[in-house]
Amino acid sequence: MDFVLKKIIIILCVLLTLPCFSFAAPLTLQQCLERGMTHNPEVTAYRLAVDEANEGINEAWGAFLPTFSASYNYNQLSNGNSGERDTDYLDQDSTSFSCRLTQPIFTGLSGLAGLKRARQSERYRRAELRYVQQQLTQKIRSSFYALLHAEQRTLQWQESVQRLEQQQNIATAWVEQQLAPRLHKLEIEVELSNARHELIRSTSEQAIAMAQLREWLSLDPHAEVQISGTLYDNVAAPCTSLEDCLELALKRPELEMSQINVEIARQDAKMILARNLPRAQIDASWTDYQREYDESRYPEDDRDYYSVSFNISIKPFQGGRNLFAWRKQRIAIDRQQQLQARQRHAIISEVQTRYQQLVESRARIKNATDTLTAATEAYQLATKSAELGVVSLNDLLDAELRLTRAEITRINAQYALCSARVQLQYATGVGDYF
Repeated sequence: MDFVLKKIIIILCVLLTLPCFSFAAPLTLQQCLERGMTHNPEVTAYRLAVDEANEGINEAWGAFLPTFSASYNYNQLSNGNSGERDTDYLDQDSTSFSCRLTQPIFTGLSGLAGLKRARQSERYRRAELRYVQQQLTQKIRSSFYALLHAEQRTLQWQESVQRLEQQQNIATAWVEQQLAPRLHKLEIEVELSNARHELIRSTSEQAIAMAQLREWLSLDPHAEVQISGTLYDNVAAPCTSLEDCLELALKRPELEMSQINVEIARQDAKMILARNLPRAQIDASWTDYQREYDESRYPEDDRDYYSVSFNISIKPFQGGRNLFAWRKQRIAIDRQQQLQARQRHAIISEVQTRYQQLVESRARIKNATDTLTAATEAYQLATKSAELGVVSLNDLLDAELRLTRAEITRINAQYALCSARVQLQYATGVGDYF
């Protein structure tokens, strides 16, 4: 027994020392998307909104089904007039129990209109869910690549700091041997300070991107998360031409939501017109009535009866309220159509902009790569020449600065390409939904 207890205590101690949230393996972009779609509370809330709309459809079906009601009444009557002869007003106790079944036959099309509107609301909620998933996909991808960008910049500035520290050591030795003026050493120290400043900034950007990614993935603020991927992953664009991109974009959930809003406004107008139509229903009821007088010389009443009634009603005029409500709803339809047109133009403009940014980013990649190749070769030659004393420290410093700019430019260009691709994916409505 003591051995089992010791094992339990050891296991508990190990579990308590583990972090609340940790991942054994780095997360890929696909894994981040999967986790975001399943754990993000906003997406979960909109999924619940779809379930809520489905229940609304079931509720709308109730307008076609019969309703059942039951009532019980107890009445005690006391009359102070001793000369009362009417049995309905003598001292008495009475009870009644009744059940009523009502079946609507025609409700002025309001039931059918309500069912259609409930289905439209369910479609709107589904489109809204896809819209939220599309937004979350963009946020996760943007944060993922922003984190990779910050990590790459951090590593690059670390390398730059190391190269400048090596130059600082060389310059210090040259100055001590009076082979170079102290000015060269000071110039290197200034550039070293600037590189360390950029390193601090890139480290801060890395922490910010990590915090944003934790938010989209609904992770603990102190969770240790590592990601797997590079800015150089060969990910295809969502479309090959601007025309293809526009064709995809016109299927975005925002446009579907705008169209559903127009349909809902039209359905509301039909419901207003239906107010002037007649309504008909059948009522079937059963009543059990009992009455007992305080004076025993009057007989008790015990009645048990059924009734069936057919009722039809119409309100052809209601003070003009229906007319003005219908005109108001027609204006609302026109307003929704204008908003739909504006949404369509905005999407087209966004796609054209993002596509051009993608084309520009691709063009910058080749130029940045060629520049980096030349700058790397120049720095290697300058380093060897400086060790042999062939070139000055200024030439080595200039070569290092050109190499650093070329490396950062290459990283920025690749990040711009990834960002442009993410933005174009969002503009065309292409995303990973789970």
